[in-house]
Amino acid sequence: MRTGLFGGAFNPVHNGHMAVARAAVKSAQLDRLIFIPTGNAPHKKETSVTRQDRYNMLALAVSNEENMFVSDYEINRTQLSYSADTVEYFKGLFPDDSLFFIMGDDSYNQLHTWHEPHRITENATLLVFPREGADITAPAIGISMDVVDVSSSEIREKIKMGKDCRNLLPNAVFDYIIKRNLYGLRDSV
Repeated sequence: MRTGLFGGAFNPVHNGHMAVARAAVKSAQLDRLIFIPTGNAPHKKETSVTRQDRYNMLALAVSNEENMFVSDYEINRTQLSYSADTVEYFKGLFPDDSLFFIMGDDSYNQLHTWHEPHRITENATLLVFPREGADITAPAIGISMDVVDVSSSEIREKIKMGKDCRNLLPNAVFDYIIKRNLYGLRDSV
């Protein structure tokens, strides 16, 4: 099987993430795509939104997507979560699969600064989506799609300011945010 691994904070998951996932499935002819919300990421601090909330929002976002799933592997870990460890975990789980690690071109350009990046590239092919329009070189594969021009941080800020951003999120995710009063949501949304 061809399995895509898509990690990130997904705080919250938005339509840009979903567009990347669909484009990755199509571009690399993936049999399944697994979203992996971060646990103890070495470069991100914990927020007021719980790991379980981020997992739940992803589960809602993929509920109508064929062959897309959410893993709780990283959110259940207590130690730091490095992508190299996560890729090796999934290689052990699916030893006969061809793994594809999905990342933005901004991260791809910084891959050399990551913890043991060779462990990622030894176990998975990099699938890179455009965020900044950088050149993607072999052995990575570029995902053919428009530049993703939305970020979770922008969405969080809009929600905090009471701006309507339901067009940027899957409907079920926006409903979950309202129900749980996440991101400082104001009554005016």
